[in-house]
Amino acid sequence: MIREPDAPANSAPVPSPRDPWLDNARFALIALVVFGHLLEPLLEAHPVLDAAYACVYTFHIPAFAFLSGAVTQAGAHPAKLLRDVLLRLLLPYLVFQGLYLLAAQSPRWPDAGPTSVATPYWLLWYLLSLACWRLLLPLFAHLPWRLPLAVLLALAAGCIDDIGYYLSLSRTLVFFPLFLLGWQAAHAWRGRIRGGAARWIAVGVLATLFGGIALAGPDPHWLYGSYGYAAMATPPLRGMALRLLLLALAAAGALAFLTLVPRRRMALTPLGRRSLAAYLVHGFLVKLAIGAGLTASLAALPRAMLLPALLGLAVAATVALSTRPVASCVAWLIAPCRLLPRR
Repeated sequence: MIREPDAPANSAPVPSPRDPWLDNARFALIALVVFGHLLEPLLEAHPVLDAAYACVYTFHIPAFAFLSGAVTQAGAHPAKLLRDVLLRLLLPYLVFQGLYLLAAQSPRWPDAGPTSVATPYWLLWYLLSLACWRLLLPLFAHLPWRLPLAVLLALAAGCIDDIGYYLSLSRTLVFFPLFLLGWQAAHAWRGRIRGGAARWIAVGVLATLFGGIALAGPDPHWLYGSYGYAAMATPPLRGMALRLLLLALAAAGALAFLTLVPRRRMALTPLGRRSLAAYLVHGFLVKLAIGAGLTASLAALPRAMLLPALLGLAVAATVALSTRPVASCVAWLIAPCRLLPRR
């Protein structure tokens, strides 16, 4: 899900693409994405599931945006950047948009599937938003107040009444500050989080965040970043204040979570390198499981077993989909540019 280009120009150097911390973070966040998608059809089955869903969605998408920014360069030649975005992000987006449309013809599929080429289906929004972020970065890289400007755009986006899923415009603007923060501050931030004290602070931040979110019980639609304030029946000023608060909580939660990610190489580390395969393919399995009633049957488990069972299932699915054989089988779908003739 996260590209691995060269170190960004006009910014502090970022960790090597083979840095175990990056691969560990990719794997952990993909597992949380799968976990969140397994929770989704079970919302309202039990309050603890709703709370877990809200906690995960508070920080895991922002953490992905932060990591994507950390490994993106701003100094690429415009022609190279455009070619890279077209072949590595937009072409796979079109391929999987078509595949999900075909899959939705199955009688077991639980929804209508993609509605148009320009409206990303479900999890495919990230490819389109990442393409936009990479194109926006060179425009923002040399601005002195780039981060405050990106935040202002995120807040102002909600004032557009009909903003939503079309072209993933709302999410692109809402989460762009996290992407920009990753590009700008990842190296300096990582240099300051070494040691046990930083980890204990991160645990405290996450515990406080999760406790507050569980008690507040926010509407998950606010966490998606996909709607304008009118669609949320919220006046613009109040909507901007809430979005600013959520952006601050998202940044704090994402940085705290990433602080706890192990820096050493582990057994699961190589799987993180194939995170895009797991991200794009797991949606088929989750949707078919929902259509077959398998996820609904999990609601019958004892309450104490619900979250551990769902989290274990998410980790197992992520492991399976990140293995080399699976990644090799779908590589030509994820990177169809490999089939193009080389010049």
